[in-house]
Amino acid sequence: MAKGIKMPPEDLRKLQMIELEMLLEVDRICRKHHIQYFLAAGSLLGAVRHGGFIPWDDDADLYMLRKDYERFLDICKTELNTDKYFMQTYETDPEYRWFYGKLRRKGTEFLRAGQEAIRCMSGVSIDIFVMDNQPDHYVPWLIFTLLRRGCIKTLWSVVGATEEKVKWKRCLYRVLRHVNKRIPLGIMNCMQKITNRRQARKVCCIGFYRNSPWTQKRKKGELWGYRRKWFSDTVEIEFEGFSFRAFKEYKEYLRWMYGDYMTLPPEEERFSHTPCRYQINVEPDLTGAWRTE
Repeated sequence: MAKGIKMPPEDLRKLQMIELEMLLEVDRICRKHHIQYFLAAGSLLGAVRHGGFIPWDDDADLYMLRKDYERFLDICKTELNTDKYFMQTYETDPEYRWFYGKLRRKGTEFLRAGQEAIRCMSGVSIDIFVMDNQPDHYVPWLIFTLLRRGCIKTLWSVVGATEEKVKWKRCLYRVLRHVNKRIPLGIMNCMQKITNRRQARKVCCIGFYRNSPWTQKRKKGELWGYRRKWFSDTVEIEFEGFSFRAFKEYKEYLRWMYGDYMTLPPEEERFSHTPCRYQINVEPDLTGAWRTE
């Protein structure tokens, strides 16, 4: 199993500032072209609880609905500052294996421990999760969930073949890693086209999950998924002295995600992504952006 490097506090803070610079670039493009995005997950939690990054956090997360995400990718072809940034998708990077995008900072590196087998561009990044409709009824939702999990596991197999702790799963990953990535990616692309044909009460990022969807967030028979209504309106929220967009109902979202979100977790639960190597010898430029004051 791969071992990581603990980043000193000054390096972690510089990493966060590089990510902040990339958040500002996304915000600039989205405001100019009227594209909706949402500060989300740990980044939104950090904005509400800490006024910026969670002190031990080393990544940044945004959500976009499918139509906005595809417009964003198209506009990035001409609008993105490509001297500094690379918009990474499975179409722009042949070695990239995920069904959502990452904005990468050129001239940097942040390779997570255990992911050495993935040969894609590995600069410091922020995640841009694309949200698609999911079925509203249990049986089609279950089929949809099993399909997406199978696709994600297949894409993850190049990592799981060495990093999975359970022997039989590790052996299964060693078989799955020989499946061409275009097959699971193609299946997920068909899934989003089908589910987005009609409105739905909930959405999800088809290409990402952390915990089992049928054991998490299913109170009183409720199917797992992000409530579609959260994506209907935005509010400005302060993050590191700048203004970004978030769910208008962000308190409801944070309660759903984290429970008592204003209470700090115990130190042993303050996780970050450990790199096996990193290089951040660039100076973040935060000038010219819209500050909140």
